[in-house]
Formats: sequence, structure tokens, C-alpha cells
Amino acid sequence: MDLLSGEMQGMETGESVERKGTCIMDRFLTRRTAWIAAVSVLALSFLAMNVLTPYIADDYANLPPVFSKQTMSPVDMIDTALQSYQNWGGRFAASLFTAVFSCIPALMFDLLNTLAYLAATALIYGICKGNHSHSLVLYTAIHIMLWICVPDYGQVMFWMCGSANYLWTTIPILGMIYLYRKYSCSNGTTVHNPFWGILTFLLGIVAGCGIENSSAGMIVILTCYLIYFYFSLKIKIRFPIICGYAGSLIGFGVLIFAPGNQERLQASESLSLLFKFFVINYYWVAFVGILCILFIVLFYESRHMRNCDKKTGLQAGIFVIAAVFSAYCMLAAPTSPERTWFIVCIYMLCANGIIFAHLRSELAGKVKKGIILFTAGLFVITFVSMMDTMISSYEIAVQTKEREQYILEQKAQGNLDIITPVITHQYPLRSHHDALTGLSDIQTDPSFWINQVLADHYGVRSITGCAETQH
Repeated sequence: MDLLSGEMQGMETGESVERKGTCIMDRFLTRRTAWIAAVSVLALSFLAMNVLTPYIADDYANLPPVFSKQTMSPVDMIDTALQSYQNWGGRFAASLFTAVFSCIPALMFDLLNTLAYLAATALIYGICKGNHSHSLVLYTAIHIMLWICVPDYGQVMFWMCGSANYLWTTIPILGMIYLYRKYSCSNGTTVHNPFWGILTFLLGIVAGCGIENSSAGMIVILTCYLIYFYFSLKIKIRFPIICGYAGSLIGFGVLIFAPGNQERLQASESLSLLFKFFVINYYWVAFVGILCILFIVLFYESRHMRNCDKKTGLQAGIFVIAAVFSAYCMLAAPTSPERTWFIVCIYMLCANGIIFAHLRSELAGKVKKGIILFTAGLFVITFVSMMDTMISSYEIAVQTKEREQYILEQKAQGNLDIITPVITHQYPLRSHHDALTGLSDIQTDPSFWINQVLADHYGVRSITGCAETQH
């Protein structure tokens, strides 16, 4: 009987283990399915908005003329970037990206731009997550907050020239920061191979010569992390980390001391220092206000947790300092365009994400469910806004195509002085996330720079904008 009883207990134990294993597997498959679904929806939505975005404004100044059989070689692309470096500013990497994108098919750029967006958000997620477990809520919230907070979203993400300057140059910056963040989470056990020194040095140069306030903020973050490594973690600062920092300083020097900066400064209309200060303070409220309030709430809650980690608060504070510096360093620039706040939003988002990733492990079950439901609701609203942007982008694309056909028809008939409609937003429920929002189209004055650029692109004498469709 004892033997039979033991066998029965063994069978029950085996069945219990099997059920437990099945439950774990089902949970894993459910989470994996949710991840695949979320990433797929976000990627396809972003790709659709890219595909529906036509060439706009500055794009035509970089595109080859219609019917031109000349193509730019890699040497020509580098030469174009160098000319821009000499004559217009230090953004060599952005100019090179623009030159490359203008020579490839539009669909290829749309695909590459979507991958760039996914890479940027993945790096932000990695910076926020640190060594904590994966969180679909955190990953989804990053996309939602970028959509809500980033000003001139379409210019930064979909517009060819804009994405080359902001989205693409942000990736090496985030990559450099991610290495330092990873180094802190592992207590100095990563990137210890000296061979990494070459890679981090090159990555640092590319990151340093990105965008002025973006790269400046990165330098602040890397500097603060070096201090944090030495005084707080008391870990050895290895050779690859030093190489990355040195490369970043060199790249930033290349950016700031470019000969073209003086040319750009003279060509730009500079605002008064007091007015720029007022504008920057206004932007803090308009663009980063939500993230600031959220940071205060999360930071306050983290102080009351049982396992309060001061190191988490310190690292989050590093990104807040970088956000402040990235914002107010624009006082040295002639103006402070709204799209330059892209990186300020990212740094504040990282500060929030770092604390949230630490807090979520201690949140009660009901609170976690509430956060999941709230995030899901925001995701639905964001997706509806994305659909709204697709419709708005589609009408812009249709008008652009009709205008191109009209110009080519008139040119074929021998008319080289063409009057054509100005592209306007007609869709009433706009979320203001399309690429044309905040940008100029052709004007009624044929000497306006976009009119001249468009005329050169299509090989006609002049193009004049009008309010009504020409027949």
C-alpha cells in the first residue's frame, strides 16, 4: 500500500509539474505573440506613413533633375557632404545621409527609414530597461510618448531631409549612450575587449558630429557617466569606454568648428537672446511638460519603494541634466526650431523609462493591470491618430502627383512658365503629424526659393503657385 501510495503521489507530482510547465509555455507564447503583434503594427504603420509621404521642400534641392541620367557615385556623395560642411554647417553625417537617400528609390528609403525608426526605439528601450526584465508596456509607451511629445513629428520621421538630419543622426548617439548604460548595469564587465576600442572610437566620431544640441547632450551624458563610474560604482573605466568618449569629443569638435557654420550664421536671421529664452521656456511646457510631470511622479514614488535604488535615480538624473543642457544650449544658435526638441524629448523619455523599469518589479498586481489597460487605451488613441496622419499624407501625395503630371504636360507643350496650385491640407481631422506640417510649399512669388528649386528639378523656366487648380 505504501508503495502504491508513493507511486500515486509521484504521478500526481509529475502531472503537476507537467501542468506547470504547460502553463509557463502558454504564458511565454502569449507574451511572444503580443510582442510580435505590437512590433508588427507599429512597423507597418510607420512604413505606411513613410510610403504615403512624397518629396517635400528641401528634398527637391537634393534630388537629381527629372529625366537626368546622371547618378552620384559614392565619391560624389562624400564630395557633396564635404561641400555642405564647407559652406553650410558641420552636419557632415546628415549631409551624407541626405545625399545617399536622394539617389535611391523612394520605396527603398521608406523601408530603410522604418528600420531606422525601429532601431532608434529599440535603443531607447534598451537604455530604459537596463538589466531589468522585458516589458511590452515600456516598449509600447516609448512609441506612444514619442508620438505625443515630439514636435513636428512628420518632419523628423517621414520627411527625407528631416529624418536624415534628426532620426538617422540620433541612432549613433543612442548607440553610444546605450554602451555606457550597459557598462553601468554590468558593473564594468561589458565591452572589455580592446578591439572594441576601435569600434567605439568610430561610433563616437559619428555620434559627435550629428546635430548640435543632440551631440552636446550626449557629451554631457557620457561625462556624467564617467564621473558616475569612478565615484559611485568605483569600477575600472576600460579602454573601449575611453575610446568612445574621445571619439565623441573629436566628432563634436568637427561639428562645432566647421567652416560652414559661420556661413550659416550669417545667412540666418538671429533672434534676441531674451526672446529665445522665452521661447525655450515655452517649449518646455508645450513639448516636455507631460514628461516632466511624469518624471516627478515616478521619482516621488521610487523614493517610497522598499528596494529604493539610489543608483537608478542618479542615472535618471543624468538624462534630465542632458535634456536641460540640450534645450538651453540652443541659446547660442540663431533660432530654436521646434524639431530640435526631438532629442530633448528622447532624453526626458529615457529618464522616465529608467525609473519605470525599476518600479514595475515592485508594483502590485492591480496597479500593473491598471497601467497595462491605460497604456492599451493610449495605444488605441495613438493608432487612430496614425490613421488620421495616413489620410492627411495621402491627400498631400495625391496633390503632389497631380502637380508633377501637370508640370510635365505643360513642359511637353512648350510652356516653360508654369502656374500650378500650392499644396494645401484639406482633410479636416488632422493630427498634425504629417511631413508637410510646419514646412513651406511653393508660393505665388516665382522667385521664392522652393519655386526656383522645383523649376530646376523639372527643367522649366519658372513655377508660380496659385490657390486654385489649373485646368
